[in-house]
This record gives sequence, structure tokens and C-alpha cells, in this order.
Amino acid sequence: MALPQYTHYRVNLHVLSPIHVGAGQELDPFSYVIRDRTLFMIDLIKWMEVYPEQDKLYHMMDSDNFANIRSFIAENFNAENAIRCAIPVDNPKLLDTYRRAIQKKDPKNQVLISPMTRNEISTEAYIPGSSIKGAIRTAIANHFVKKAGVTSRDAKGRDDYNKKIFGQINKDPMRCLRLSDVFLGKPGTVIVESKEFPLDPDKALTPKGHTEVSVSQCHAGRPLVYPLRFAMAPFELHKENVHPEFLADVLYQFYVPKYEAEYQKFYHSRQAERVQQGLIPMNQAIAGLRTNETLVRVGHYSHVECVTLDHVRTPQTRMGKNGKPLPWGKTRTLANGIYPFGWAKLEFCDLPSRPRPERTWPFALEGDPRQKGHPGGFDTTFRRTSADQSGGEKRPIPQKIVPPFERLKEDLDLIRANDMGRLGTIIQKIDSLEADAEKAALAEAIRDKIGPKAFKRHKRKRHLQELIAKAKKEG
Repeated sequence: MALPQYTHYRVNLHVLSPIHVGAGQELDPFSYVIRDRTLFMIDLIKWMEVYPEQDKLYHMMDSDNFANIRSFIAENFNAENAIRCAIPVDNPKLLDTYRRAIQKKDPKNQVLISPMTRNEISTEAYIPGSSIKGAIRTAIANHFVKKAGVTSRDAKGRDDYNKKIFGQINKDPMRCLRLSDVFLGKPGTVIVESKEFPLDPDKALTPKGHTEVSVSQCHAGRPLVYPLRFAMAPFELHKENVHPEFLADVLYQFYVPKYEAEYQKFYHSRQAERVQQGLIPMNQAIAGLRTNETLVRVGHYSHVECVTLDHVRTPQTRMGKNGKPLPWGKTRTLANGIYPFGWAKLEFCDLPSRPRPERTWPFALEGDPRQKGHPGGFDTTFRRTSADQSGGEKRPIPQKIVPPFERLKEDLDLIRANDMGRLGTIIQKIDSLEADAEKAALAEAIRDKIGPKAFKRHKRKRHLQELIAKAKKEG
């Protein structure tokens, strides 16, 4: 059996609203400290090894008083080499809750936080390629519901609708699609509070915990774009050819109506004015989608409509007090009570880019989301605060802005030559550089870093050589 012939495409992921893909466990109170509007994930063991007052430390750690131990760590942690990563906090409630829990040594409030998936070596947060692929799979499945003869009986589990649409699991055609993880950089995430927004205007928003999310265009007020390694071997499904153009259309047909319906159902009312204002950047991005661009929804809190199939949707909910399943689709979960989770734009750079037909949209396209009174506006150039010399109010300190090429070169200089994981991350980001000369320079630096013998065996050798050759040819 011949192996599929993959073609590599240039694809960008534009993060429109906060995305959360969880790591499967929450940050426990001993794994972080919060200072100056920043959450520092820490290596507790490394800090304990260098703490100067060892007797005092071990006496405290031998205690069974959880609250005292947490407060001791929060008040005494000062080892920079034991910081794993720093994440800005964009929620005053979390800052206040943590401060009170530490000061009052309150054992009832653990202040648990749901972190993103991250590379254990570099600690860089990322959106798994499998999550994006899952969102693509849902849209494809929805397109073939009728052709595959899928009914509501299949959705309930009486038959396997996946088998009807995609065939036997060992021959699943979705294996012909390969996507890389999307690394978010530093700082590419922020801590927010997840709140449940009810359809009933008489009900208040319900807190659902604190969550680490990707910084998004809605939140930051500027585009957040990441390169996505995308390889595909075209295949046929129910007598239709599946290729990048097909994906762009199918995804658009599935996800754009979902956003419109959600907006009309939940965010069109007067009690959602703050949400309406916060969504203007995303509304503009969706209304401006071109033929090589599409909407997609990724990660946690994507909600039932975006993870199930139209016409056969039968979500299973928990039982209410009356013994009957609770109704679904009555709430949305919003970051800081303003931004829906999970919305992103996929841009297929190698496809023709033409305007889509003009149409009427159910949401506002005008207005300045950075005006006074805008509900959000987190700025990733401000990460920490410091008191001024007069002891007055703490003020933001702008971080030094490092050009992408210089940042990647610095990262390369810091890693070991045999650190294939972090080296692969740098190689993945080369295509995001604008200048061919910068791409070639970084490719040469990688070649020199790992040495001639290792370079000959490297799986990305051909790609790096092509970048170097292209720059020499143009020069």
C-alpha cells in the first residue's frame, strides 16, 4: 500500500478570543505565588534547596497546617532560578482573593487555577494541533451527515456515526491531515476568571474558577497571529475530494453560523452591552473573512453547538431535581464575563484570497473597543508593576520589545545543541519571520549549533538548506 503524499501548506492561526486547552490538572497552592499582578509558577523543591534558613523551613513543612505553609511560601519565596514561568493576571478579583487568603491564612480558599498545556522543558504554553484538528473534523463530519445517513439514533450512541462518516478506525482518512502544536511565546497567556453568562436576564453571572488562556485579539486590541505547520494528502470522502479549499469552505459554513446564532441568542440583549463592546474586534475579523480564511472554535468552553452535529444533536445533560435531563444551550462561559472562549481564524496563505459576497451581519461592526469604558484591554507589553521612588501607587513598567529574529537567536544561544525539543520549537517559528535573509541567518545558526554530523541526520535539514539557498540566490 502506497504511503500518502503530503503537501505542506502555509497556514496562520489568528487568535480572536481567549482559548483554553487544559493540562488535565489544576495548579495547587504550593506550585505558584502571585506578586505584582503576575502569577509565578515555581519549582518548590529547587526553592527549598536554596532557602537559607533550612531548620525553619523544614519545621514549617512538617506542619499539617496547609494554610500556614502556603502563606510561608508566598511571603518568603525569593529564588529567581526556581521560577518556571511568569503569567500576567488580568482579574482584580483573583489578586484580591489570593491576597486575603495569604494574609488571613484561610484554609477554605485554595485559589485553584486551571493552567494551559505547556512544554515541560521550555514551560511555553501551546494550543495542541490535535485540538485544532478535532475542530476541523467536527465541521467535516457535519458536512457529510446526510450523505452518510447519520440520524439522531447514531448521535445517542446506538450506532457509530464516526464509522458511517469516516469508515473503519484503522482507515480513518483524517490521518491524511497533520497539524503542529501552536506555541504561544512569552507572555502569550494571561489568567482570567471564567464566568457563566445566563440566557435569563434576571440571573447573575456565575463564577466558574480562574483559567489560563491565550491572549487574544479581543483582549489585547491587536492581531495575535501564529504560524501553524499544516501538511495534507488530499483524500476522497463520500465521493467528494477533500483538500484545503474544501476545508476552508466547510469550516466557514459550519462555524460562522454558530457565531451568529450565539451572538443573537446571548449577546444581542441590553444586559450584554459590555460583551457587545468587547466583541467588536472579533466581529470585524469575521465580517472581513476572505475566501482563503475561515472561522474555527478550539478548546474548552466551545459549547455543545460547536462540538456536535446539526440536525442530529442530542447532548446528554445531568438530571434536574424533577428527574428529567436539564435543558442545554442556556448559558455561555465567558472570560472575565466578557469574551467567549475558543474563537480563532485559520488563514490558508497558499490559497487564492478573494472577498466573500457581501451580506448583513447580526452584530456591530463599528465602534472603538479601546475607548474609555471598554470592558477589557489587557496589554501584554505590561507584565509587572513596581512602586515608584516616592512609595506611591504601583505603575506598569514597559517590557523591552525584542524583534522576533533577535528573540529566536537569543533562545538558540541559550539551549544545548542536543536539546531537540526546544530546537524543534525554534525551527517551527522560522517561517514566521518576514525577511528571507533572517530566515537564512537563523537556519545557518542552527546548522552551526548542532554541528555537521548531527545536521546531516536532522529531519528538517532539507527545509533549512532550502532557506539558506533561497537567500543566497536572491542576494
